[in-house]
Amino acid sequence: MWVVVSFVSITFSSYATFVNHPDYLSDWHAPVIILLAVFTLSLYCVGLYSRLVFNRSDSWPPPFRRAIIFWGSIYLCITILSLIDNNFTYAYFITLGLCFALFAARRLIVMAGATFLSFCLLQGLFFPPFTQNTFATLIGIGISFLSMSLFALWMQHLISERFERIQLLDQLTRANTELQGAQHRLAETAAQEQELAVLRERTRLAREMHDTVGHALVLISIKLEAAQRLRERDPERCERELEATKEIARATMNELRASIANLRSPALEHEPASRALSHYAQDMAQRAGIPLSFDLDADVDALPERVEETLWRVGQEALANIEKHAHARHVQLSISRRDGSILMAISDDGVGLPAELIRQSENGEAICASPAGHFGLSGMVERVESINGHISIRPGQERGTTIEVELPLVEAPLSNLQQPGPLRRL
Repeated sequence: MWVVVSFVSITFSSYATFVNHPDYLSDWHAPVIILLAVFTLSLYCVGLYSRLVFNRSDSWPPPFRRAIIFWGSIYLCITILSLIDNNFTYAYFITLGLCFALFAARRLIVMAGATFLSFCLLQGLFFPPFTQNTFATLIGIGISFLSMSLFALWMQHLISERFERIQLLDQLTRANTELQGAQHRLAETAAQEQELAVLRERTRLAREMHDTVGHALVLISIKLEAAQRLRERDPERCERELEATKEIARATMNELRASIANLRSPALEHEPASRALSHYAQDMAQRAGIPLSFDLDADVDALPERVEETLWRVGQEALANIEKHAHARHVQLSISRRDGSILMAISDDGVGLPAELIRQSENGEAICASPAGHFGLSGMVERVESINGHISIRPGQERGTTIEVELPLVEAPLSNLQQPGPLRRL
């Protein structure tokens, strides 16, 4: 719209000038006026449509240096034309329109004021004699410039609010996209973690089957072969071997049923891991005839699910090993909370692990490794490290074995779960 206003203003001003001064057509005025008019309109169009001033990559308003050079060039051309003939003073409305497009807030008021003063000066409104008509014209022009400037400021405010809303919507859209991406990555991470947990559980089951069913099947096979050889030479001993084989098969079936039942951790469905472990330890102590002392903090209930599961599995494995292999005379169990972690310590005064399984750690501490073909200790280490915990398996102060476990209550990122821990060499 303002381009049309500019063309009409320059054209009619030129036409009025040549009508009022026909002698201009025969001297230097005509080519100068035509040249300046064409140059002004060309500069105006080039500045608007060539993106030299309003670049797409810029935010509004354009850089002040670029804007003032463009505005000043148009202003200078119109001022020269107005000095040639007063009819061109109305072309100052072109520079007024450029003020609205190039400047904001106080700069707009300054540039519009400069345009108003130039218009009034070249119209002779500031020179005597001052008549009533002069004041009326000055007030009318002032009101026109002021009202247009205030209207432009109001429009700029509305447009700026619109652009702010658009930017907020863009930011919200980007944030929503990033959130969807984060949710997708979280879902992938959860799937990977679940798959990793399944693989760990399969590894644990393989070790447990190897240590129980595998050994039992080997022993059953050996006893059946022995019974087959004794069947004709010593029927009574053959019968004893068959009875022993049946007992081994029954015991293996019981262990297999217990392993299958433990897959669902039924004890944890009814009570926290700390209490379930205390009951399990009491049952173990009663079966094996081992005195037991335990110390449970009151604030170790309502733990995260993975911490509960790890606490139960590791404690169960440690207590089962004590019952089967330790020949202990006393067992001690303690579970406490400290500095955002759960601490569990299980110690016994049994025979301990063989000397060849005792190694020195990097800090000089004695640690225990799993015997060849057995995976109980290393399985405990893997369970603890799967939630970024720490486990120490070492000989007791005088005899036996001490197992200390520290489990963080805040889960570590998945990347940490895949890094080898300090006891991975077990």
